Amino acid sequence: MERTKIGVFDSGLGGLTVLNEICKYNTGLEITYFGDTARVPYGSRTPETIARYAEQDVRFLLSRGVEAIVIACGTVSATCLDRLQSLYRIPILGVIAPAAKEAANMTKTGHIGVLGTKATVQSGAYAKELERVRSGLTITGIACPLFVPLIENGFSERDPITELTIERYLSPIRNTDTDTLILGCTHYPFLAEGIGTYLPGVKLLNIGTALAKTLRETIPIRACDERSTVSYFVSDDDIAFQTIANAHLDAIAATDLKKINIEAY
Repeated sequence: MERTKIGVFDSGLGGLTVLNEICKYNTGLEITYFGDTARVPYGSRTPETIARYAEQDVRFLLSRGVEAIVIACGTVSATCLDRLQSLYRIPILGVIAPAAKEAANMTKTGHIGVLGTKATVQSGAYAKELERVRSGLTITGIACPLFVPLIENGFSERDPITELTIERYLSPIRNTDTDTLILGCTHYPFLAEGIGTYLPGVKLLNIGTALAKTLRETIPIRACDERSTVSYFVSDDDIAFQTIANAHLDAIAATDLKKINIEAY
């Protein structure tokens, strides 16, 4: 039986956390993953630049014959999901709506923290979606611009620099009634242990897990019990991409990376 072809893209290796969850919860997919390692991070760019990069990413995946696309990037999901959905005729999913729905169900105190890139937090996309799902919530958005560079450059969550950065960003909510924290950038699950240690008792939401659980509800997937397959593409040579993927992710090993010129799309 022909497999359902899905495209997944992110600014770098963070989207691998989404890919990992997709493969856990969905079998029989033929996945093309693209990490824009030459232009990471997206979160510090202008909305216009983010949209241009995202459109090129989508056009590359379309050239691979995909039937649906998952935006494994919180920044793109927050700033230009509607634009991409209006430009292209195939299903395009972002990570925000599934995460907001799950977080609203998880919280008991009604106080939810949202960690994200500068662009994601400034967009207010998570706050808007959370309010749509459940009114009356208290939402604290925290921009964490150094998290992505630390992860992309191989700093572990136990590194003293990483620990100090976590403390710097999260100290405002440490002794509050925040009980649920959305890791609103797909890179951030790589720091989940360190964040959880600093915020004991706070439930951390991996946005990739939330999306993966709802994928079959939004994209027609042909039944197949075989393990999903993945083809990996990057826009620049990146040793950390393969090293971190194989060290931390258990779904599909990143053993063969192909480099493309994304500016050609």
